[in-house]
Parts: sequence; C-alpha cells; structure tokens
Amino acid sequence: MATNTQQKMDDFELQPVPDSAKRSWYVISLIWLAIGIDISGLFLGSFLSSGLPIEDALFATFAGSAILAVLAMLCANIGFQSGVSTPLMSSSVFGRYGGKILGAINGISLVGWFAFQADFFAYILVDALANYGVEVSHLSALIGGALLMMVTAIFGVRALGKLSTYSVPLMVTLITVGLFMAAGAQSSESRVLTETLPMGEAISYVMSIWILAAVAAPDIARYAKTRKDAILGAGFGFLFGNSAIIVVALLLTQMTGSDNLVDIFFGIGMGMAAIIVLVFAQWTTNSSNLVSGALGMAVVLPNVSRPLLVVLMTIVGIFIAQFGMLDMFTAFLTLLGVSIAPSAGVYLAQYYLLDKEALDYQQIMRTPKWIARGLIAWAMGSLVSACTAAEFFGLFTLTSISAVDGILVSLVVYYALSKWFVSAEDAVSDY
Repeated sequence: MATNTQQKMDDFELQPVPDSAKRSWYVISLIWLAIGIDISGLFLGSFLSSGLPIEDALFATFAGSAILAVLAMLCANIGFQSGVSTPLMSSSVFGRYGGKILGAINGISLVGWFAFQADFFAYILVDALANYGVEVSHLSALIGGALLMMVTAIFGVRALGKLSTYSVPLMVTLITVGLFMAAGAQSSESRVLTETLPMGEAISYVMSIWILAAVAAPDIARYAKTRKDAILGAGFGFLFGNSAIIVVALLLTQMTGSDNLVDIFFGIGMGMAAIIVLVFAQWTTNSSNLVSGALGMAVVLPNVSRPLLVVLMTIVGIFIAQFGMLDMFTAFLTLLGVSIAPSAGVYLAQYYLLDKEALDYQQIMRTPKWIARGLIAWAMGSLVSACTAAEFFGLFTLTSISAVDGILVSLVVYYALSKWFVSAEDAVSDY
C-alpha cells in the first residue's frame, strides 16, 4: 500500500516520464484550461474594459493569448523531446549548476506567487461566505485553501489532470449560466473609458499573466503521449485558457457595469456558484504553482523528496501571506519574473536553430557544470528585459512586451555565441 501511494506521488522530477504515466492532448489541455481560469484574469478583464472599447479589448485578449499559445507550443515541443522538467532540461544549455540556479529562481518565485494567490483566495472567500452570514477568519481561509492546494500538488501533474477533468466542465458550466443570467439584468449605464490604453500595452498585460507558465510548458508537456498531444494541448490550453476568463470579465463588465464576479453572481442569485468557481479556480492555479516550484527546487535539492518540498513551500507561503510580507515581496517577484522568461530564448535557440539532440535526456545527463555562452545569453536577455520593463528602468522599447524582448535577445545572443564558439574551435583545430 505504501509503495502504491509512493508511486502515485512520483512526479518524475529527475527522470523522463514513463509511457505508462503519459496522457492525451485532451487531458493536457484541460490542465492548462484549469490553470488559466484564474481570478486575477477577471481583474485584468475589468482593467482592459476601463481603457479600451469592447472590440479593442477582445482583440488585445485574443492577440496576446495567441502569442502565448505559439510560445507555449514551441516550448512544449521541446518538453516532449526531453521528457523532463524545465529546470532539468535547461541544464543542457546552462550546465548542471546553471540549471540549479534556474531551478532556485523558479522555485522562489513560485513560492511568492503561491502566497499571493492563497492570500487573494482567502480574502475573496471570506467576503463571499459573509453573504451567507458565515464568518470565517482570514487565517482559517488561508490555511484551509493552502492545504487544499498542497494536497493536490503533492501528487503532481497527474493529480492536476484528474482535478481538471472535473473542475473545468463545472467552472465553464457555472460561468456560462452566470453570463446568460447576467445578460437578463443588464445595466442601463454605459461603460465610460477612464483612460485610453495603448494596444501594445494592453496585449502586454494579457501576456504578462501567463508568460512564465508558457516558458515552463515542458513541466506539463512531458506527460504527453505524442508530440502532437504536447503541441495541441499547450496551444489549445493557452489560447482558450488564458483568454476565456478575461473575455468573461469583459462581457460581465459590459452587461452589468460591475467588475466583480462574486458580487455579480450574488446579485443574480448564483452566490454558491461564485464560491465554487472561486475555490476551483484558485485550487487548480495555485496547485500548479506548487507543482512547478517543487520541480525547480528538486533540481537544486535532489536528495530532498519532492512531496516534502511541496509541504515546505506551502508553509513558507502561508507565513509570507499571513504576516504581511507580500507588499515587500512583490517587487522581488517581478524581478525574478524578468529573469526567468529570457531563459526560454536560450533553449529555444538550441533546439530550433542549433542541435536539438542536446536536449535529449541522455545528453542532459552528460552536460558540464557550467555552460558560459548559455549563462551569458540568459544574463543579456534579463538585462534587456529589465531595461524595457516600465516597472524597472523603462529605458527603451522593442516589442512593447519586456518578457518577449528578453526571450528574443537571449535567443539571438546564444545563437551568435554558439556559432562563434564553433568557429573558434575550428580555427584552433586548423592551426
């Protein structure tokens, strides 16, 4: 019995996923859809509706989601090739120790985002239950939600797949019914734009929510049965998962004049539906934060079991959320985000422009401790991303999306350095 439970907890964090554990594109898509249905997307939809006409806001939503889907498909394809987690796969371009650095940055970042989402979950749940006269303390809601998310994360990606199979149809049904009922209670007040939002900036906001998930698509894609399953799952999941909840917020805001999903659902008599959507939305999203974070930390601390890492990350996350450290942590999290996304440009260049065989598991196991050109390219991409990000230096713009800027720069620099490195080796050999 213990052995069977241990096998269910195995997320294959340091080895390729076996064929017996792989899933079809449908399950992979459901996981991404479940992760994408997130409360923060509702706030983004409201923000877009205040700065853009509805048709422009919808265009920005689908344009940003389409770019994310393409990036996720490219990364997912590499994840299927290697069969291992993103930090372990990245060792092929950064070296074993470089992969540990990425794993640590990714793990720390996701602990912070877990704390943020869990804290957000607690505040909204307390307010929602208060509508029924049920008083729950913030700490109780925080711990209860965090433990719910932790249990799923302990069992890894396969548990996310099972949870998503039930949660996605339920959330989609409840939200759809809510939209129809809200349509019958339309507000007579027209929505007034508070400040015009540039289209490039709007698309950037749409991408910013899930771009880190897109570059870490190999974490989920390694479970795909076929290459087609990996690519289709990521593309479908990101295109519709990222856009769905934003579109819902845009439509609800347009129909009712309110931008609060919970208030709208209670207003039309579907309060319990709002609570169910809230619980499942944050459950799946935050469980995925723990899953990916633990995969990163497993590369850093290979002798510590992944389930124990999940438990420790949960405890740290609760501490950060409860003791008011989120405000201090936010700028740090943004800095980590700027540094993580450009790492994808390096392994994208290696796979699509140089030698894809380097990302096979056997080759990954033979990588040196450090790979200088990969680290230099990553650093250059992070620097440019920080320079183009408005929340940091804001010195200039390239694509208007700082994370994409970093990915493109790291890709070009790594490709150039790799070509120079080969040319230098040939010159020495000829000499």
